Amino acid sequence: MDIYLHGVETIERTNGPRPVETIDTGVIALIGTAPDANATLWPLNTPIPIYGSNGAVEGLGAAGTLADAIEGIFDQAGRVSQTILVVRVEEGANISATMSNLIGSSLNRTGMHSLRNAPELHGLKPKLLCAPGFTSQRPTDGVSAIAIGDGGTGYTSAPEVTITRAAGDTTGFGATAVAVIDSQTGKVTEVVITNPGAGYTAAPTVAFTGGGASAQATATATLGTVANPVTMELLSLAAKFRACVIKDGPATSTSAAIADVGDYDTDRLLIVEPMAKVFKNGAVVSQPASARVAGLQARVDYSEGFWFSPSNHVIEGVVGASRSIEHSISDPSAESQLLNKNAVACIVRAPSGGYKLWGSRVPSSDTLKQFWSVRRAHDTIIDSIELATEAFIDRPFGLQVLVDIAETVNSALRRWQGMGASLGGRVWLDPTLNTKETWANGHLYISYDNESPAPIEHITFVFNRNTGYYDTLAQNAIREIARLAGTALPSA
Repeated sequence: MDIYLHGVETIERTNGPRPVETIDTGVIALIGTAPDANATLWPLNTPIPIYGSNGAVEGLGAAGTLADAIEGIFDQAGRVSQTILVVRVEEGANISATMSNLIGSSLNRTGMHSLRNAPELHGLKPKLLCAPGFTSQRPTDGVSAIAIGDGGTGYTSAPEVTITRAAGDTTGFGATAVAVIDSQTGKVTEVVITNPGAGYTAAPTVAFTGGGASAQATATATLGTVANPVTMELLSLAAKFRACVIKDGPATSTSAAIADVGDYDTDRLLIVEPMAKVFKNGAVVSQPASARVAGLQARVDYSEGFWFSPSNHVIEGVVGASRSIEHSISDPSAESQLLNKNAVACIVRAPSGGYKLWGSRVPSSDTLKQFWSVRRAHDTIIDSIELATEAFIDRPFGLQVLVDIAETVNSALRRWQGMGASLGGRVWLDPTLNTKETWANGHLYISYDNESPAPIEHITFVFNRNTGYYDTLAQNAIREIARLAGTALPSA
């Protein structure tokens, strides 16, 4: 709008691409127990941040799992600053009760779900999740299967599935599932277990509600050996945060570790075997390794780059492994190689010295999603771009804003490529997605590609015999002997 002005004015424009700041990838979420903690300093079901290796941890107490885990994380800090979001839960009467408290309630945001309050409370988004001491178990009393009895009739949407402990069962916890319906027949055809739970003394009841049914479906649960329920819940939380989970293996045998892997199909999980031996209070004790590996990954992120694997790095503060794992970098039959092949990272005594983490693979059936470091690198790039382009939301469509958005992404991709975090990337507008109808509806599609580098897992040197070097040796020997004797070389 034109206004009258007898003078000079300046109009400031804010067009142009935005700088893309790489998100903080080393924020560790640590969930555990500390029964002697000061409840004022460390309230239950509340994410409390610790900044740096000199962060305040007074009032936590030595009992439970948190104190040892924090010390293990700080052991890895080196010259970098660690940030930990600590969630303290109540220690239950037994392991099942404590694991139930760790899982907490998504609805009430208790247990690990209290981490969802961290972005608002502290401006922190956890990227590495662990619960040392509670992810190594493979329960034999969880819900291993749910069989459909009657599919019901008239379902127009998937009903809610409720799993309730049987009468007299006071320990079962954590089982959740979702129903699948056939839109043609209106029947429930399958119940997919999203968390098997644990601690059930009898098969729980399964009920269906909602979905518009004229007759509800029925189903029966069966108990058996299942995936660790705390790990399963951590993975569901990781999907919300674009984070990754570090889980402890059973630490009993290689066969048990490989069997444990079979419970998962995800590229957001690093399984570590066995426990770490550390020196504490004048004695060597075994502790879950997941906290130390989380600290190691954070240190690698800050000192080398978020696209680097923690494998082949020394784990500080470790004096041994709870069970010896045979290791070789050249013998494919070594135990460490078998574990790595089956997506288990392990603690090994390195030929170069020290105890290292060895292994970068994740338990994913998708061959394009094999490596932990690639998953984390892609998460970082996606999150960073989303955050940087917030400034363009609600601006009107126009040529300048479209170019600015594209160049915001392009400049970031060029920078990450120059750093080594990306092998390349580009931006384009796909005309099949961007139509006048989608734009009129306020929906813009920006397509871009990227590929972050996989870790060099296998180096093959091709050794060749060459007896021709004997000719070179003979010629050199003849020349040197003639020189020493002061005689001329024999004529050819």
